Amino acid sequence: MEKKKPPFRLIWGACMSLAYVGIAYLVLFTPMLIRYNETNDKENDKNLLIRIIFGVIMLAYGIIRGYRTYKSAAGGINLRQD
Repeated sequence: MEKKKPPFRLIWGACMSLAYVGIAYLVLFTPMLIRYNETNDKENDKNLLIRIIFGVIMLAYGIIRGYRTYKSAAGGINLRQD
């Protein structure tokens, strides 16, 4: 039995969905994109609402894209046991 290589679209879709989830993590949970105020106070983030909105959008898109990639990869396989 010959092993078949996965198509490039499958690999690309999986990598991009992981990248979107990773970007969402960076935006939401790390101080990488925090713009501090004039006194450089870490507790007073001026862009907190924008970071949360952008992070949630990126997380949702990464999950949706990963699901679509999974469904297209499993599309040729019948998972039902009739």
